[in-house]
Amino acid sequence: MKRPLHPVDARTLRQSVTEAIREGILQGDLLPGAQVNQAQIAEQLGVSRGPVREALGQLEEEGLIKNVPYKGTYVTEITGEYISELYSIRRVIETFAVRQAVERATPQDMAELRALLAEMYATAEHDDIVQMGKLDIQFHYVICRSAHHSLLMQMWKSIEIGVRRCLALRHKIYRSAADVIGTHPDIVAAIEAGEADRAATILATHIDEAGEHLYRSWARSQSEEDGALAAPEPALAPTAVE
Repeated sequence: MKRPLHPVDARTLRQSVTEAIREGILQGDLLPGAQVNQAQIAEQLGVSRGPVREALGQLEEEGLIKNVPYKGTYVTEITGEYISELYSIRRVIETFAVRQAVERATPQDMAELRALLAEMYATAEHDDIVQMGKLDIQFHYVICRSAHHSLLMQMWKSIEIGVRRCLALRHKIYRSAADVIGTHPDIVAAIEAGEADRAATILATHIDEAGEHLYRSWARSQSEEDGALAAPEPALAPTAVE
């Protein structure tokens, strides 16, 4: 684990423990494939093991961890297949959402999208990639919510954790927080102009490029890991003869 998790408020113990562990996974403090040590987490959070066990049960339902009988609990891996499937279904959900948003978004929805863009630009000036990641996921959430379509929101919420996890990985690829802004302003401009086809096209390209970028990064990291495992042990230098 890269950094210790922060102690939580006892008033909302289970929710706080769940959120702390979830954020640890999403931010990469608990890495994919890493074993989850209940005792260590409980100690870092300043709680007993009971709330930690309850939290892990919920996180298993969310697909963030898995329990392997007789071995332990592990953070689930992110595979190439998962990235491809997630981004393909995300494209369908969000392009439908943005078309609906062109027709149904309220002035309050548009004000929130513009406020998020303004905050993105301010965050870029401070080069805060963590905060930019939170704004990015919030932007796409508001796009979906602006469709005012309850079933669509249920579908979005079913993939939201996966999207957050992949975005957290993807944002680590960027050289600066400003790179995350991308075509977000163009999407808002197209919605405001009432151009559903243009908004959907921009958003589809945005999602496709993000997925491809993430997949290439994942494939590269897998190749590097495979190469490291396959590399022969370095030969010892010959001992000098006296």
